[in-house]
Amino acid sequence: MSHTRIFTAILITMVFYACQTGPKQGEVTKIDASNIDKFCLQHDVEVTKDGLLLKNPTSSITSQFNVQNFELTVKLKTTEGAEGVLIFDATDAASNADGYEVKINNSDYRIGKLQKTGSLSRIRNNFVRTATDNQWFTLGVNVAANHIKVVVNDKTVCEYDEPANVERAGDISGRVLREGRIVIRRSNGKGELLLGEMMIKPLTVEQTGQNNPATPDSLTKIVDRLNDQGFPLIDFHTHLKGGLTMDQAYTHAHQIGCNYGVAANCGLKFPVTNDSTLNAYFNGISKEPVFKAMQCEGREWVTLFSPQAVARFDYIFTDAMTWTDLKGHRMRLWIPEETFVENDQKFMDLLVSKIEAILSQEPVDIHANPTYLPAKLAADYDRLWTPERMDRVIKVLKDNDVALEINARFKIPSITFIQRAKAAGVKFSFGTNNGSNNDLGRMEYCLKAISEAGLTGADMFIPRPANEKKVMKAGLPAKITG
Repeated sequence: MSHTRIFTAILITMVFYACQTGPKQGEVTKIDASNIDKFCLQHDVEVTKDGLLLKNPTSSITSQFNVQNFELTVKLKTTEGAEGVLIFDATDAASNADGYEVKINNSDYRIGKLQKTGSLSRIRNNFVRTATDNQWFTLGVNVAANHIKVVVNDKTVCEYDEPANVERAGDISGRVLREGRIVIRRSNGKGELLLGEMMIKPLTVEQTGQNNPATPDSLTKIVDRLNDQGFPLIDFHTHLKGGLTMDQAYTHAHQIGCNYGVAANCGLKFPVTNDSTLNAYFNGISKEPVFKAMQCEGREWVTLFSPQAVARFDYIFTDAMTWTDLKGHRMRLWIPEETFVENDQKFMDLLVSKIEAILSQEPVDIHANPTYLPAKLAADYDRLWTPERMDRVIKVLKDNDVALEINARFKIPSITFIQRAKAAGVKFSFGTNNGSNNDLGRMEYCLKAISEAGLTGADMFIPRPANEKKVMKAGLPAKITG
C-alpha cells in the first residue's frame, strides 16, 4: 500500500472517530457524569453523587463538539448566591468570547445581578425569577435557523429572531448565530452550581425548518439598544382581561422585547375581594414567567386582605382614582357620572391631599395611573398640575419609597413631571393598564420618556426581596385612607 493510501486511510479513520464524539443529528444524546469525558472538556469540576459540581469561579464545562441547530435541556441546581451562564455558538473553547449567553441566577430581587435565569443576555433580557435556589430546575435552549427560544421549567422565557445580516456593537459583536460549542460556567464566587445532566438533539435540515425574520423597525431598534444596555424594560401593569390569556401576554412580551407583570384587580366589588380569592389567583399564576402583582383598588382594600396574603406577590400598586370627597361621594374618576367637580382648583387640592394620604399610609410599591384627571378636567392637565402640586406628590413618593408609574395607555404623567421626579431621585416603573387583549401596545410613551427625561436603568423600580416587603414591615392601616 502506498504512503498516500495509508495517509488517506488514517485520515478517514480519524475523521470517523472524531465524528463519533459528538451527538448524532436527529437523535437525543444524554450527557452526565458517566460519559462527560467523551463529550466535554472540564475545568475545575468535581464529580459528586448528585452530578457535576461547578464549585469555583473558574469552573466550566465545554463541549468538544459543535452544533448549529439543536434542542438542549440541562438539569441544574444552584445554592444561595450562585450565578452562571450557558453559552452557545461559542467559537473558542478557552475564552468563549463569542456566542449567545443565557443567564443562570435564581437569587431574589435586588440581590445579585438583575438578570435572572433564562435571560438571553443583552439580546432579550429576563428579570423575572423563574427558578429557586436549592431546587432542581431545567433550562432549555432551542435554535432552529434564526429562531432562538429559551425555556425554564417547561415555560418559554425568551424568544428571539436574529435578523438577517445582524450587526452588533462593542463587546457583543460576536453574539451571532453560527456553528459553535456549548459552554456552562460559573460567573461569580458565591454558592455552588450543580449540573445533573444534559440532553441534546442536533437538528436535521428537515427539523430546522425555515423562518424569514422581519426587518427591525425604529421601535425595535430602540428596544434592542435598551436590551444591550441591560435596561430593565418591564411593563409592570398588565391585566388578563378582555379575553387576554397568559400565553398571549408573554408571547406579546417576547415579540416586543420586554417583561410583563400581571396584576389581579383586588378590592371592593372587584374580582378578588378576600384572602381566599387572592390566594387562588396567586396559585393559578405562580409558575408563569411573569411578575405576579396585586392592584389594590379603592381605599377599602386595606380592610379586605391580610398582610401575609398580600406579601406573596412580587409587588403591589394602587392609584388615586377611587376615593370619597368631602360631601361623602365615593368617586371613581374614570366614570363621569360618579365624579363631582364644583371647583377645579378645590378639586385638585383635594386630589393631591388624597394622593398624599394614600401613598403615606398604604404599603404600596408603585403609584399607578399617576396624575390622572377626570374627563372634564383632562384638557387642562398642564394648567392644573402646577409645579407646587407636582412637588407635593413627588415628595410623598420619595419619602415613602414609592415608584412613579409612567403609564403608556394614558400617556401620564407629563414629561415635565417625570423630569422633575427624576431630579428628586424618585424611582419609575412602566405600565400599560390594558383593558383588553388588543391594546397592549409597545410601550411607546414609556420609550419616549426614557429618551426625553434621560432615564437610565438605575432610575427604574425592581421588586423588593421577600424579607423586605413593605406590607410585612408596616402592616396595613387600621382604617381606609380616603
